[in-house]
Amino acid sequence: MNVIEAMRQVLTDYPNISDFINGDVHIDFNEEKDQNYGLSSTNDSLLRKDILGNQTRTNNMVLYATNQSVNDFDRLKNSTFLLDLGYYLETVKCQEVTATINGVEMVGSIQSVSIANAMAWGKSEDGQLITYQLQIKVNYTLEREE
Repeated sequence: MNVIEAMRQVLTDYPNISDFINGDVHIDFNEEKDQNYGLSSTNDSLLRKDILGNQTRTNNMVLYATNQSVNDFDRLKNSTFLLDLGYYLETVKCQEVTATINGVEMVGSIQSVSIANAMAWGKSEDGQLITYQLQIKVNYTLEREE
């Protein structure tokens, strides 16, 4: 699994995810309907590379979450879910990731996940739904497969 697939699996494995997602975590989009989530990778950067070619990388992602938002009760429930999800994501470590970089197969693992800017991003035309965004930063390592 590449880092995007691994993080999608991490989100799917979150014990409380069924409270807020009706279906799958989409990649690169989410539909404007209740309980719909999408994970987008915004960039991937090399942080360090050693003489053997092993790498430390970071991937920035955004999770878009659309949920019912008719009243303060709904919005507090949504914000609390994103807060709890952030706490969970900060505990993620050692999830295996793979990549092929310039024809070289590499395998590694997630070292840390941090979150930022969990906030309302937009709302539906009828005002019934709010889309929240949660920025996710994934630090991971890759080593040459021998």
